[in-house]
Amino acid sequence: MISARPTSAARALAIRTALVLAGSGILALSAQIAVPMFPVPITMQTLAIPLLVLVLGTRLGTLAALAYLAEGALGLPVFSGAGGLVRTFPLAAFAIGVLLDRGLGGTYPGRWLAVFAGTALVFAGGAWWLSVVVGLSPSEAIMKGVYPFVIGDILKTTVAAFLAPQWQRLAKLLGV
Repeated sequence: MISARPTSAARALAIRTALVLAGSGILALSAQIAVPMFPVPITMQTLAIPLLVLVLGTRLGTLAALAYLAEGALGLPVFSGAGGLVRTFPLAAFAIGVLLDRGLGGTYPGRWLAVFAGTALVFAGGAWWLSVVVGLSPSEAIMKGVYPFVIGDILKTTVAAFLAPQWQRLAKLLGV
């Protein structure tokens, strides 16, 4: 007999899938909130990644970042124009989540360090991309792909670490 109501396992899978897709949508939206710069725009993605991890957890936050990349690979207009940089977002999400799960999530300084470590991975991936793919020298890649973003990303890290308790309460309400 076919049940009109999905089983709890099917319902849980549907909810998790919806959360991952919503997370990838938030990443896509955060990419569109951009200040044009060359060679890389300033976006809100380095704020969105840690907040997604705080709400969705390590696994679902990382899956949301992977879904975002898949959407872009399929040709959906989700990227900000700096496609090479976004490849590090799943790694950043995973690293932030692991550090938070391993005890850094309990204090503000710990959360700050976890979020900034993820941001540093985005910086490293971006500098590598600018150097290897775009052809800038390593020092040029750091000057153009890291330095202009440090102050803004320190502010985003500070905001994410501060908002973490509120976002974690949201996660509990969502049952994640």
